[in-house]
Amino acid sequence: MRLWPGPREDQRGIWKRGERAAARAMRRAGCRVIARNLVLGPGEIDLLCLERKTGAFVVVEVKARIDRGDGRRPEDAITAAKKRKLVQLARALQRDGRVRGKPIRIDVVAVVFASGRRRAVEVRRFEGAVRDESGMGRAGTK
Repeated sequence: MRLWPGPREDQRGIWKRGERAAARAMRRAGCRVIARNLVLGPGEIDLLCLERKTGAFVVVEVKARIDRGDGRRPEDAITAAKKRKLVQLARALQRDGRVRGKPIRIDVVAVVFASGRRRAVEVRRFEGAVRDESGMGRAGTK
């Protein structure tokens, strides 16, 4: 019997709380969350939203971390490989019949928790944070 969660269990809790905080941030920004943890061929989309004002689909990558005072920010975990994967996911989504021909944007939402606190202390949204050379990932790109 465990008296406290192991590190992986604790991290899963951070991920889930981070996704909830990111979904709230996207709703406040005028988006409707239409899917969570959407699995496509190349991987998984954390949140898929529909921006009400423009009708663009928004692929949202959520990065959540506990602030340990070391200056590391959640958004710094978006590597070049992760950016390529997000563009691949956006392209796979674009091939889907329900999305074909609609603009797609890729946003990143960074969520910071203080150690020992359940609520996010900071949520930062980076609109159109990931693009490729063809412009994929920028709203308005078809």
